[in-house]
Amino acid sequence: MGITLNGITLPSHLLWLDEFDWLPIAHSSERSLTGKMLIEEASLIKGRPITLESDWATRAVIEQLYALASQPNQTHTLDIDGRVFTVMFRHGEQPISAVPIKPLADPGPNDYYLLTLRLIEV
Repeated sequence: MGITLNGITLPSHLLWLDEFDWLPIAHSSERSLTGKMLIEEASLIKGRPITLESDWATRAVIEQLYALASQPNQTHTLDIDGRVFTVMFRHGEQPISAVPIKPLADPGPNDYYLLTLRLIEV
């Protein structure tokens, strides 16, 4: 198996940093004038953040992801070892970060970068 985003093969060792930081529950609580605690909860349908980080990805992959992230209002298919999600880039944040592992004046397609993808399930 592996990890793909719209058919782009991503590094197999990507870490899903916030996989267990989100629950599909909305919660609010407040005190009434009588002092009683009022609690409301409901199920959330979508909106799960998905932050993927890799210690290396080639420049060729980064360029493909950058082109994908540059398209507004697009949904994408993320497949993580058979778990399929419909996602968008989190454009309200920096949706993609790529830092060269070894800074070069003229990097080639096979040079490596530290990669972070910020997506949201829709």
